[in-house]
Amino acid sequence: MAMVSEAKANGGEMEATNELPPALAEKPAGLPPGKYALVGWDMDTTGRRLIDEICQIAAYTPKQSYSQYIMPYGDLNPGARRRHNVRVVTVGRYRMLKDTNTHKILKTKSEISALSDFLDWLEKEKGDGSVILIYHEPRRLSPTMLLEALTRYKLLDRFKSIVAGFADSYALAADKCKATVKSVSLRVLARVLLDADSLSVDSALERATAAYRIVEHLAQGEQQEVGAGGEGAAASRDMVETARVWARPVHTELDALATLKKLLERQNTFRPVFAPLLRSARPERKRVTQLRRLLADAGLLYDQLKDAWQEQKLVGEDHAYLH
Repeated sequence: MAMVSEAKANGGEMEATNELPPALAEKPAGLPPGKYALVGWDMDTTGRRLIDEICQIAAYTPKQSYSQYIMPYGDLNPGARRRHNVRVVTVGRYRMLKDTNTHKILKTKSEISALSDFLDWLEKEKGDGSVILIYHEPRRLSPTMLLEALTRYKLLDRFKSIVAGFADSYALAADKCKATVKSVSLRVLARVLLDADSLSVDSALERATAAYRIVEHLAQGEQQEVGAGGEGAAASRDMVETARVWARPVHTELDALATLKKLLERQNTFRPVFAPLLRSARPERKRVTQLRRLLADAGLLYDQLKDAWQEQKLVGEDHAYLH
């Protein structure tokens, strides 16, 4: 299905993240019936790798929203600067985050402080239930990066006590709209479902709002105006049920994170072979990345292949692959 495999998100091209499964590689297991609060959520990051940092975290409900910029230790890569329209600048001895559209310096916090504030905000939203975070991505990168950051600052246990799971509106839209639209990027869905022809998706808050409204619309079951319940209305029962059924529990995303780390460890063992090639032109980098992924998926390590080649040449390589 073309729409499921497309490598576009947030209205534009994103760097390939082939290590993660597509949003519809398997249908989400869902969450058990219960009381849930729905929150649209997204993040801007310095890149699309697991080691990259968060530079904005945002959340949305019809009643209120949360948005906080974060000062990263590293610079945003060129793709991230274009996507989010922010960059790191140095003024005197100080590093600051600057909006490249307005040329204004943004008010930032440290990553641990922003994540702690985010959890405080979610705790108020959850009430006496749990939170389902709604986001929109063709590959499940944002939950993985968030869980990695929370683990780094020992905030994961608190997060798990607040959030029950993640619901990807991309997967929901790809399933529900496959007969009507060719692309399920945020801009296309906003134009088709929300009548928002000029929706901006540069910032995390804008994408969090759009993801929430897309699930709200699809949960209605028919084409009618979103927001019929009035401005500031809480999520409807149908919307909560839709998000619950399409959600992945936090432990499922933690398993995906652990699997990703093991895969990356195997890939990194092939650095002596592929490191020089990864500095070549983009088509060559793409081909090298695919080859490295094939070797890692087969469970192979560089030392295994090196030993097999030295001992038995190609026959040894066949043996290593089969075992």
